[in-house]
Amino acid sequence: MGNEVVVEKVDQVAVITFNMPDRLNAFSTGLTKAFLETLHRIEKAKEIRAVVITGQGKGFCAGGDLKEFSQQEEKAGYIRDLAGTLHECIISLRRMHQPVIAAVNGVASGAGMSLVLACDLAAADENASFNMAYIKLGGSPDGGGSLVLARTLGLKRATELIFSGRMLSAREALEIGIINQVVSPGESLSHALGMAKELAKGPSLALAASKQLINAALFPELECHLERERRTFVELGGTRDFQEGLEAFLEKRRPLFKGE
Repeated sequence: MGNEVVVEKVDQVAVITFNMPDRLNAFSTGLTKAFLETLHRIEKAKEIRAVVITGQGKGFCAGGDLKEFSQQEEKAGYIRDLAGTLHECIISLRRMHQPVIAAVNGVASGAGMSLVLACDLAAADENASFNMAYIKLGGSPDGGGSLVLARTLGLKRATELIFSGRMLSAREALEIGIINQVVSPGESLSHALGMAKELAKGPSLALAASKQLINAALFPELECHLERERRTFVELGGTRDFQEGLEAFLEKRRPLFKGE
């Protein structure tokens, strides 16, 4: 394990930074495992009363690491394992007693957007962007994206974003309720940190109980749904359409899907 994830303690706030800027902080095996280990440490740390997640460089998180995926001989097993680790991260985020704030400094695509949705609050740079990119590869959402997006936006808007995979600006994401704040470029981390420090001063037991109530109201079936997402993604990952989507992405061309 390298330095794919960097953690800094600022007062009573843990700032988690994805540190693979050359890959736009995509979820590689190493980064995802490091993220999960970090979350497990933080959720047990009583001195940490709030958490901020951000990315180094120009991207928050570009979703799955497609270059790493393309190099795998046994792709189904790779998807199964990576999605499983990612979903443990999502469960940890929703279960931990600390409020979690996403500081979206750039693109949040695919699983990166699912991660933003899983956080309690989110602030984004004005030049940040969001999309459920799965459909462009011939895949389906993971990271709880299909569940949280539908609960956030309702049937029609969530379906439109998942079916189209179109890019949202930070302003549009704010208008439809995906994020809480839009700030000047380069200011999302400082803004999220300010929010986190204020929450850290609050009644931690009441905040944790409130988060649990929200989970019970909106996501009582989260773990079952995550497993359903994982199985579906593994199945689609073995199709010719998915292979075509991957090749088209790497070759920077439009995919030609055939329903196979």
